[in-house]
Amino acid sequence: MRRRTLGRDNISTGTDSRGGANAENTGDVQRRPTRRDLLAGIGGASATLLAGCSTTVGTGPAPTLRIGTLRPPITLDPIEAESIGSEQAIERVFEGLYAYGEGTNVVPAIASGQPTTENDGREFVVELDDGARFQNDRDVIAEDVVYSYTAPLEEDAPTAWRVSPFESVEAEDERTVRFTLSEPYPALEHALTHPIVPRQEREDDREAFAANPIGAGPYEVASFSAEKKATLIRWDDYWGETRPAIERLTLAYVEFPMTQLTSLRTNRNDMIEPVSPLIVNHVGDVANASVKRQQGYTSFYYGFNLNEGPTTDPRVREAISYCIDLEKAVSEFIEPMGQRQYGPLPPQVAEEWDMPTDEWTDLANEKNVERAKNLFREADAASGQLRILTSMDPKHKELGEALAGGLRDADHGALVISKPETKFIERYVSGSERDYSVFVGEISGTPDPDSHLYPTFHENMSGVTNGTFYREDAVMERLTSARRTDDRERRRELYEAAVTKLLEDRVCLPICSFENSFAVDAGVENFRVHPISKVNPRLAGEQGVVTINGGDGS
Repeated sequence: MRRRTLGRDNISTGTDSRGGANAENTGDVQRRPTRRDLLAGIGGASATLLAGCSTTVGTGPAPTLRIGTLRPPITLDPIEAESIGSEQAIERVFEGLYAYGEGTNVVPAIASGQPTTENDGREFVVELDDGARFQNDRDVIAEDVVYSYTAPLEEDAPTAWRVSPFESVEAEDERTVRFTLSEPYPALEHALTHPIVPRQEREDDREAFAANPIGAGPYEVASFSAEKKATLIRWDDYWGETRPAIERLTLAYVEFPMTQLTSLRTNRNDMIEPVSPLIVNHVGDVANASVKRQQGYTSFYYGFNLNEGPTTDPRVREAISYCIDLEKAVSEFIEPMGQRQYGPLPPQVAEEWDMPTDEWTDLANEKNVERAKNLFREADAASGQLRILTSMDPKHKELGEALAGGLRDADHGALVISKPETKFIERYVSGSERDYSVFVGEISGTPDPDSHLYPTFHENMSGVTNGTFYREDAVMERLTSARRTDDRERRRELYEAAVTKLLEDRVCLPICSFENSFAVDAGVENFRVHPISKVNPRLAGEQGVVTINGGDGS
């Protein structure tokens, strides 16, 4: 199969181109370790840790790669996945009709080539590659594609937003699929990268499938432990053109950045990701490694519970916005691996779409404790604790504690509740004030604004991927209309108005963007970081395959 770049105009109907134990933390923000703390901690790694290490780079009978990640995989089912950790494992096991190339362009994967467009772009036909097979040696057929695009809607799954624009998806024969749109969908090319799953195999036992799935990608699942580790082995009968050199890939959850760095130094892991701002300047000091980074499309925000509790009062949300110096928080916890942003769109998306970022900056409040106190009194919300929900991700916890500290400065109680990824994903969309008043959210999207705004704020996704439960008809109509027009300037106007209203109503407090980053042992060669988070770690692509010490895996 030859993968060809799929032109934007040819595929688009428009013209434009998230397991440790449960923890409840109530203390102040802890002092960040100094350089001396780091080096002392790493240099004094315990004998028991060292005894448990296994050097993987360049050793053993086959090339193996082990990655220590702060983002644990929690499911391997593409229909149900919504966290970066899950998606990163899924992308090795499954293929979509199309896949991302070296950048954000898409190229044929299961599709044999470019789609044929009919009915003024409202219908398009995709032919499947004759060689496309699942790992049980069954051909990928059109019925599997139809199922992959209709199951998310039928199951009200986290991925439903990606496929909801399609009016119908039908199999014309075993190798031909017809997609029909009732309206244009400018983000079509991104939707067509959705992983294709085998219908019958998933329906036989969905629970088993989520832990041991069958895909059409270059890697099979060897073992999986939710929120701990996924080990994948290369499928040597992979039907695709490019065969990875790495035969065994392990994605292992590591809870703390310092532990990550120690694991890299002792060869427990060959790569770590993402690279915490806490350790980025020390990678070269303690390991024969380097940091590889790429500006991506991931951002953090504080989301408010507008369904129940004190944060349904706009005065309380405004008071909270005066409780934290976000410039300082980003400087302390994020830089240099990210930057402050003032809207829910990453800086490069906002710039590409010519958004009024200066105006959005003016809507952000500076810390003002007295103003916060007055607003809390006006809202009669001076008593009780605000519950701040975070995942176990260290950055999320730091941002949660920073906000809690600011609330205490304003004489308001705050409780930070940090949960493992599975529990966090369940609770931040519950809408229950017992679970959260505020949550630290993370958006990982594409260059199209729809991927950042629709799943995060549209009422259709409330309780699924939207934990704010914001209801404002004008904003919902704009978010819907923006994904139904191929007029780029009209889309820009709709998104500008929607985001401005979201910020004025303080549905969220945008925090920052965060780069895609890996610290990589010198023995790992030809590894490049992709701007789309889920594509990482990319082990094979148009510019060759990742190797270990020059090995080709053959």
